[in-house]
Amino acid sequence: MDNFSTDHTEDLVKSFDDARIKFFQYENSGSIAAARNFGWSRATGHVVAFLDADDSWHPKKLSLQMSRHTSNYGISHHDLRLFGNRGFGRAKGRRVKGKPVVEMLTGGNPILTSSVLINRHLLESSGGFPENLEIVSAEDLALWLRIGELGAEFVYIPKALGRYRLHESSSSSGRSALAAKLVTNEYREILSKKQAARLDGWMAYAQGISAISKRDKRLQFVEALLKSNFRYKWRASLRIIIPNAWN
Repeated sequence: MDNFSTDHTEDLVKSFDDARIKFFQYENSGSIAAARNFGWSRATGHVVAFLDADDSWHPKKLSLQMSRHTSNYGISHHDLRLFGNRGFGRAKGRRVKGKPVVEMLTGGNPILTSSVLINRHLLESSGGFPENLEIVSAEDLALWLRIGELGAEFVYIPKALGRYRLHESSSSSGRSALAAKLVTNEYREILSKKQAARLDGWMAYAQGISAISKRDKRLQFVEALLKSNFRYKWRASLRIIIPNAWN
């Protein structure tokens, strides 16, 4: 599916002589959520995978992932290698344990969209990615929470089966932090006091990333250190101790 690209996508796709490969032009300039919903709604298979424009897949990604994807209520995901002007290392997912909704609210978003393989049934039942423009950049988290409520089975594959590009035009962390806060606030009432503190710690860490002044950054990271789970505690600690190393 082409969403206002400038790299001759249509010509490239139509150069493949394969009836399984189809080209759709998305004519609406709305959110990325709307574009993704347009795409998956036109797919004909019983499972759907997403690949954003700047990302790439390992050649064996789909065959390896399908072997682990057995549930009719399944969503599977994996790690991605980082690349590009600002990227190196690995973007890691993690296993969703216990109650999926609570685990994601207290531990952060564990799923990278270009790593996902999901049953079409779950997309149809959940309504797909929410298209509210106020939560752009957190619409994926909103969807994972929705399907968690539906009883989805989350399968994590601890392998890097694709690559995720980071560059200067990537979505801003400030907008992402605000969007994530709007999404998670809808679920706050189901959390215990301790769980709500974990959520506040995660949100503080995200806001610290986007803060401009050193003072504000430090205040947010200290709050994350005091409230969040171990995953964000050690990250916040490193940013407090050696802040210049993360610029």
